[in-house]
Amino acid sequence: FGGFCILSYLSIAPEGVERALFTFGLAPVGVAVDDVYHATFKRMEARNARFYARYPEDVELVREIVSRLHHEPVPLPRGGTLTARRFLQLGLLLGSASGFESLHDLLELARAPGGPAPLPQHFLLAVEQAQQGFETNPIYWLLHEAIYCDGDGSASAWAAERVQASLGDAWDYTTRLDLDGPPVQLTGEMVYSWMGEDYAWLRPLAAAADILAHKTDWGHIYSRKALNDGSVPCAALVSYDDIYVERAFSEQTASM
Repeated sequence: FGGFCILSYLSIAPEGVERALFTFGLAPVGVAVDDVYHATFKRMEARNARFYARYPEDVELVREIVSRLHHEPVPLPRGGTLTARRFLQLGLLLGSASGFESLHDLLELARAPGGPAPLPQHFLLAVEQAQQGFETNPIYWLLHEAIYCDGDGSASAWAAERVQASLGDAWDYTTRLDLDGPPVQLTGEMVYSWMGEDYAWLRPLAAAADILAHKTDWGHIYSRKALNDGSVPCAALVSYDDIYVERAFSEQTASM
């Protein structure tokens, strides 16, 4: 996100920037929010395939957990609710260097000796810990999609949620609950309207989040003219298969 801020500085007040170094954060300037999520869901599809190829035993484990939560969501120790859709947000871990191992180790905590049993408390606590940033830093949920609303008069309108719904069975976990079927796909860096239901600390902010999601009068974040004409020395590090910031869009921005 720091790179998004730097691009804004270079757009608004480049005279205040001596030089700029970007690390995995070249924003998709001029790209519509829906296009951002179409690209990141495609990246997540590939990342899911890599994760399950590394840990094939987790295919059925994830399916089993999702199926159980789909039929009976579980209360979490701090007051939230572990639903199937919230559980699938653990795919956010897959974007870090050690994410595959972190997610696999977390899933191992759900295995109950001797067969089916209630999800262990230490597993539920681990899920809460992995997702606590959404609650301790709620501005992420409130404004994450707004960073793609660059003064064009449109609202984000829960873009990730809308795009996921448009992608059909591949991203509808309810179509993948049968044993030996296609793997259930974990989601990535996406926020959803229903987080105001499933996360206890976000519930008081649900109405505010919906207002922001439908706000259409955002100001401009970037100036393409300023970025094209700028003379501030810049260097950027871009991840080849980043699931958070689409590389192709970063390269378009870098060419300005």
